[in-house]
Amino acid sequence: MLIVPRPLTAWLTTLDRYLLKECVINLVAVTGVLWLIYVSTRFARYLADAAVGNMPADVIFSLLGLSSLGALSILLPIGAFLAVMLSLGRMSSDNELTVMAACGISRLRIMRNVMLFAGTVAVIVAVLALFVVPGALSDRYQLQEKAKISANTTGLIAGSFKESEEGDWTFYSQGLSANKQFMENVFIEIQRDDKPLIFRSETGHFEIDQQSGDKFLVLEDGYRYEGKAGDQDFTIAEFGTHSLLIEKGQQGEVRERHKALPTAELLERGEPRDIAEVQWRTAAALMTLLLCLLAVPLANAGPRQGRYAGFVPAVLVYIIYSNLLAVNRAWVAKAEMPAWLGGIWVHLLMLVVLLLLLNRQPLKRYLNRRKASVES
Repeated sequence: MLIVPRPLTAWLTTLDRYLLKECVINLVAVTGVLWLIYVSTRFARYLADAAVGNMPADVIFSLLGLSSLGALSILLPIGAFLAVMLSLGRMSSDNELTVMAACGISRLRIMRNVMLFAGTVAVIVAVLALFVVPGALSDRYQLQEKAKISANTTGLIAGSFKESEEGDWTFYSQGLSANKQFMENVFIEIQRDDKPLIFRSETGHFEIDQQSGDKFLVLEDGYRYEGKAGDQDFTIAEFGTHSLLIEKGQQGEVRERHKALPTAELLERGEPRDIAEVQWRTAAALMTLLLCLLAVPLANAGPRQGRYAGFVPAVLVYIIYSNLLAVNRAWVAKAEMPAWLGGIWVHLLMLVVLLLLLNRQPLKRYLNRRKASVES
């Protein structure tokens, strides 16, 4: 006889499905609100860059989609945490948890459903953080840098001279290629007190160094004139390719490129900052599990307390947890802490806090008995 495996929902009772449904609905609502806030903030920033000519307008929505995808690994843990808080907080204020306890439904049963919900979200977060988000961040970075280069070349009017903001160099391009990425018949004059410098080339384009983030203007098939006309040290040099440093890469751009590296490449390199980045990505999934379990005791409000009574300590727990992870990431990246210790001590600390919160009533009774025995 053919045995057909039972679906997962067949193993769940009506109460289990009710708890999971409440958590999923609140997860979609909370994450949706946080995602809209993030998208609107990013959209305003990209729109401002496009308004001043630092970015072409036709890439805004592409950058917005890649940025919003990259933010999901950050939004889902806090979304799952708040979803459990909202679900259990409402059930506590409506005395549903009290009725469940009176009917013999233990807190372990509730925690089992919370772990099932948190584990599912944690798997999604792990896949996003380890595999999907680095690729999205890499695509966003490349598209953003190409957009900046396109904006720089598009702002050049063919056949007209353009001076730098400091006025120390003058740029001229006769025209642009069809894809607006290459300049034709380029002329550059760099003002120097001792020896003026002039470049003339057939073509030119912008490039970005992937390691340092430095931006270069690459000239091809041209001549370099150094010195003043008539001087004995006046030199003329012919070149096939010549690079001019336009802008130094900033530290923030280096961090952005490092966050976009694939997880396999980071593990292969094995440097402290690479291990710190891998630990940061895996911490998102562990953080989701622990935060959802911490929400169980925090959401269980006492008598005559509202459903949002536990949100203040919950927000404090999240801030402390996330800041400790950020500090640990910096310590591991600087090799100030062993990598094996940096990956677990924050989570172990939060696990101790979870055990204390789950056993606060027995601890309170134990302390009261100790106090009474000392007084007697």
